[in-house]
Amino acid sequence: MPRMPFPEDTDDFSDETRAAVRHILETRKSMPPPSSYLTYAGEAGARLSDLVDHLRNRTSLTVAESELAIIVANRAANADFIWNAHVKLGLAAGMREEAINAVDTYGPLDDLTDDEALIIQFGRELLEAPAVNDDTYEAVRNRYGEKGLLELTAIMSVYMMNANILRVMEHKAAPDARHLSPRKS
Repeated sequence: MPRMPFPEDTDDFSDETRAAVRHILETRKSMPPPSSYLTYAGEAGARLSDLVDHLRNRTSLTVAESELAIIVANRAANADFIWNAHVKLGLAAGMREEAINAVDTYGPLDDLTDDEALIIQFGRELLEAPAVNDDTYEAVRNRYGEKGLLELTAIMSVYMMNANILRVMEHKAAPDARHLSPRKS
């Protein structure tokens, strides 16, 4: 059970929260976590929802590339709830099971496409290493340009923030969800 209820457009919540709830429902037609929780912070919830929508749907990246970047971030954050949702969305967009498995198990990247391996390597360095290697940076920049480089950075970063919001709220994936493999020590 999450620590706080999903905000709604009712008198039980502040005017600022209710305004953010209305904005998300108007622009996205649903109010998924973690944007829903961030409506407790008022306008920040609306802005996060807009940013997530933009980074998922209005960048130079393909949907499959964006979804791969998202699951890389959620593997790093160990976020089952977001992992489950975005694995499904990624598969529907053409993401390959081999790439999902490599992300989930921290497996080798040898049998992946060049783009899959590059996104995963970049995410591992960005989110779990002390720095992004110069060679990785240049490879991402050469493949995706400056715009794509920063879009990948932003989408992975915003999903790390989303994962942290869900951790604070103790929002868990359903028992029948596709869960991450346990991390190896």
